[in-house]
Amino acid sequence: MGFPKAFMPLGNTTLIETVISRLQPIFRRVLVVARNSKELRDLNTVILTDHRLEKGPLVGLARGLSVSDAPWCFVAGCDMPFLRPEVIQRMAAHLNDGDVLVPNVAGHLQPLHAFYSQRCCAVAKRQLDHGITSIQSIFSSCDVSHLEADTFLDIDPELLSFRDVDTTDDYHEAQKLVQGRDHLEVRP
Repeated sequence: MGFPKAFMPLGNTTLIETVISRLQPIFRRVLVVARNSKELRDLNTVILTDHRLEKGPLVGLARGLSVSDAPWCFVAGCDMPFLRPEVIQRMAAHLNDGDVLVPNVAGHLQPLHAFYSQRCCAVAKRQLDHGITSIQSIFSSCDVSHLEADTFLDIDPELLSFRDVDTTDDYHEAQKLVQGRDHLEVRP
């Protein structure tokens, strides 16, 4: 969108608050990684500042994994207001001895709706040290398992959990979904 999306209003809250509120009931701790953590200090979660010059979700992945004591971390974008706990829990049931568990939706991997093991931390840092910032760049050095979209159709028939807000049109559609569906109403 050309500007930070985290604090865009959605329903009676913001995008970032919506994502946090969806994750807090299912995880022991939610970490938010941001370049400028001052604007996030009022959120009810752990805020981490990324100090690298590079930008992008790989920086956040490396920072979050370096602080977490969990063997696996679920990673989501701040612009995914329709995350469904049931989808994330089903994914968690498929964790194995690999490094990454990522859904494949309509032929596209969803690296910002995926589980990463602690083994990915060193790979992510190495990529960043070489100037590579794509989160998917670590896939070639990790053991990656995919879950196809049909794995979730019974609990998320529209696959809304994977919907993000990348454009103005996406944002307007998200607003309509929040306003038009009581069961998707976004609450902090």
